[in-house]
Amino acid sequence: MPRPDASQKDCSKTSGMTADSAKANQEAASIASYIADMSDEMAKLASRCDMPMLCYFLNLARAEADMRARELGGYPIDRSA
Repeated sequence: MPRPDASQKDCSKTSGMTADSAKANQEAASIASYIADMSDEMAKLASRCDMPMLCYFLNLARAEADMRARELGGYPIDRSA
């Protein structure tokens, strides 16, 4: 008898999105957008205070949060101002 593999997916589950999961994704996208915005602001502060490594990591966090927000259906943040 073959051993169950953790990487195998259960095909019996439906892939449709329920209202609860859609709401959860919307909330997660909103939170990710907020984190991206705050990371951007902190990166700007770190840059002004000559903290290049901190600025780098905060920009990395911003990029990750932006990517996640887009994946979850959130709107991109316009930081051109």
